[in-house]
Amino acid sequence: MQKKSILICGVAAYLLLLCLPSFLLAQVQEYKDYTVERGDTLWDITKEELQDPFLWPKVWNANPDIDNPDKIYPDQKIKIPLHLLQKELTPSAPKPIVQTPIKPKAEEKAVTIEKPVKKEYLIDKNLLILSGYIADEVHSVGSVYDKPGEITNLSKGDYAYIKTNKAVKKDDKFYIIYPVEEVKHPVTGSNLGVRIAILGTAKVVDENDPKVLITSSFVEIPVGSLIDTYYEIEPPLAPDNPRKPAINGYVVTTLRRIYAHGNRDIVFIDKGKNDGLEVGDLLATTLQNEHKIFNGVVQVVSTRPSTSAAIIRKAAKEIKIGDPVTVVTQE
Repeated sequence: MQKKSILICGVAAYLLLLCLPSFLLAQVQEYKDYTVERGDTLWDITKEELQDPFLWPKVWNANPDIDNPDKIYPDQKIKIPLHLLQKELTPSAPKPIVQTPIKPKAEEKAVTIEKPVKKEYLIDKNLLILSGYIADEVHSVGSVYDKPGEITNLSKGDYAYIKTNKAVKKDDKFYIIYPVEEVKHPVTGSNLGVRIAILGTAKVVDENDPKVLITSSFVEIPVGSLIDTYYEIEPPLAPDNPRKPAINGYVVTTLRRIYAHGNRDIVFIDKGKNDGLEVGDLLATTLQNEHKIFNGVVQVVSTRPSTSAAIIRKAAKEIKIGDPVTVVTQE
């Protein structure tokens, strides 16, 4: 009997030793360390490491030592949550190949099938929506005023309570918006309006005590955000031969509110439809210098009467608020 007990204990100890390395490995691999390089942003890092730039708020939350997500520095260490990496790296199961017996056919004439032309868009749809617009004044039909549970901010899949100017119906859809800043002209000081960011979308699930489901979120959504009427936003198609109008203006703000750098950054300029600008137009940016030094090229992705949003196509240096924009004479 004693020998049997010893044998059982020995087997249990052996199994524990087999499981221990896996347990320790799971404890160690909670994060991936990343060293910031010059020009990096949380947006760029999450796009490169996770193939999804819209996960940057979750990376920021995992690094409490970063006070301002717009300010990270070369050689700074950032932790990337491993579960986000694993979500990206988990392969999907291969689909089984079903072989269908081929029946002999009578001889047929060859038919030429033309492949459909692949559409190319000027900008990713989510980035276009997130970039928002400059409005003369803030327009909304209500606000997000409460949330269930203890969550701090809202994201896709969460529920929230809304107040609206008029009664809502189940399945009504809204944009969730946020007035980011008042935009002043960097040269004249005149008021250009308010920059509105679109944070996500929501759908009414309860019309009695108005409650919505967050159906998409481009960044984390704070309680107090406004809601506005939903309408379809489609990214514009890239023109074959974009125009290069002789228009002079200024960068008045950027998606980051300080500067822009990289092919996915957005700048706003003080020229719009009334000035003859069209979606797809190319403009050059120059440095704030007594000499006209070419710095980069931006392409207009949306227009309003007196302002436009443009995506950076290339830039030698950071594009800052106050940088002039002008006709493209070199690329």
